[in-house]
Amino acid sequence: MTSQESYTQEERLLSALAHAAVLTGAIAPVVGVIIYLTRKEKSAYAAGQGLQAAVYQLLGLLAMIVVWSCWGFFYTLTFIPLIRYPDQYQDAPPPIFWVGMASMIIPFIVMGLWGLYGLYGALRVWQGADFRYALVGRLVNEKLM
Repeated sequence: MTSQESYTQEERLLSALAHAAVLTGAIAPVVGVIIYLTRKEKSAYAAGQGLQAAVYQLLGLLAMIVVWSCWGFFYTLTFIPLIRYPDQYQDAPPPIFWVGMASMIIPFIVMGLWGLYGLYGALRVWQGADFRYALVGRLVNEKLM
């Protein structure tokens, strides 16, 4: 489909809801799948946007698990000096501990950017554009539809 086509308000609303579901966390992919399954016979646009949003959000959940797991692993390593030399750090933890704490901002930044991109997709489809996520949009169109 091209961005020149006009879509009904219902198609645009359902598509926007699929993308905006990124704010709901773990149930986000379910919203996209439901829209895909209920609209695939009626609206290729809404179904495609729903499926694309579901794949994007599922990948986002997996990315968050990886990012938070990596942060947790490296943060746990900051406790080694505390465990190994407890007498040296009775008053304050070692500086590496604070670096580990400060690095917690990285997963939050990734989550924020992922969510903002999903909301951007919601805005674009609400405006009637044929939005495609980088990489994910092409994969969904070529492989799954």
